Amino acid sequence: MTEIKEEGASPKLTEEILRGIQLYYTPILVYLGSFGNCLSVYVFFGTKLRQNSSSIYLGALAISDTGFLISLFVVWLDMVDIGIFNMQGLCQFFIYFTTVCSFLSVWFVVAFTVERCIAVQYPFLRQSMCTVARAKKVVTGLTILGIILCSPVLLFSSPRLSMSHNKNVTRCLVAEGLELSSSIFNSIDAILTFVLPFTLIVVLNIFIARGIYKLAKVRRTLTSESRNSQEQVSCSQSPRNTLAQSKITKMLLTVSTIFLCLNLPAYGIRAYAFLYPDNNPPRLVEMIQPICNMLFNTNFGINFILYCATGQNFRRAMIHMFSCKSRRNNDTTGQISNRNGLVPNSSLMIRQPTTTFNKSLKSHYELQIFSKEFQEDMEKDKD
Repeated sequence: MTEIKEEGASPKLTEEILRGIQLYYTPILVYLGSFGNCLSVYVFFGTKLRQNSSSIYLGALAISDTGFLISLFVVWLDMVDIGIFNMQGLCQFFIYFTTVCSFLSVWFVVAFTVERCIAVQYPFLRQSMCTVARAKKVVTGLTILGIILCSPVLLFSSPRLSMSHNKNVTRCLVAEGLELSSSIFNSIDAILTFVLPFTLIVVLNIFIARGIYKLAKVRRTLTSESRNSQEQVSCSQSPRNTLAQSKITKMLLTVSTIFLCLNLPAYGIRAYAFLYPDNNPPRLVEMIQPICNMLFNTNFGINFILYCATGQNFRRAMIHMFSCKSRRNNDTTGQISNRNGLVPNSSLMIRQPTTTFNKSLKSHYELQIFSKEFQEDMEKDKD
């Protein structure tokens, strides 16, 4: 009897630990993830990065991820006995909003993966195919498609009475009588948000990885040739452009790979539930499910960290953004000081030589490099 009690207590203790982790982890993820996503949106849309088509996809991804985190927080409130998620109207809305944001996030990842594959495999088509205008059209089209395809969720969810701790409570569940229709929709949703995107991302990432290897090999070859002949300096346009594109591609490759890794466990649980529709699943599956859900939720709040860790251009744009704000504050302080007859700010006094030095550097490069396109690539790489 003692052994049986110990075996029963162990899973219960594990569930309590997982619930405690989820109770504290979710609000931290929502707060930090939303802050990082909002900062990412500002960097992608408020700096020179907005001139890149990839920034449109990544900015839209940050917005949809933030929407998912907001819905996640509303669901989490039920754990602290704030049941607004279970209210009529809010139940349907937040289920629908979560489904739309999840759909958009996965297809925005697919969209920029497709774009990167085109840029790597067909570099001569990059200027015409990978444009900001085209990216905006794709984002708009996917958003409209997601709003339409996810609309049946509004019918499948409804607040219902259920037993919890031997008492009736209202929960946001599948509407009564629509269990079969909801199951069919969930199967279609799994195909559209995981099976098909997962296959596309894996195949495209393989092509991208091969393309990066080939382009790096070409860059090394052209760089070595340019060292042997001064006349081939203009050929350095290709390796310089390849280097800039490789930086962007490697960052996006990391984002899409992490996306797959964090989504795979949760969809594996969904596949198990579909193949073995049992009301009493094994105890191990019940304990693994919250872990898989936390990994799935983490995907919507981790991209800012990935951008900072792998995106050199992203880091430079963010540092430049904050430094410009600091300079504007110093300018304002210096102007106020001059009006009051005070000594100008010392940081303002050393800015003029720095600006002049940068201009002299630019003119120095203009004397050596005659290709206008190469100059643009140099400026993009510097940013």
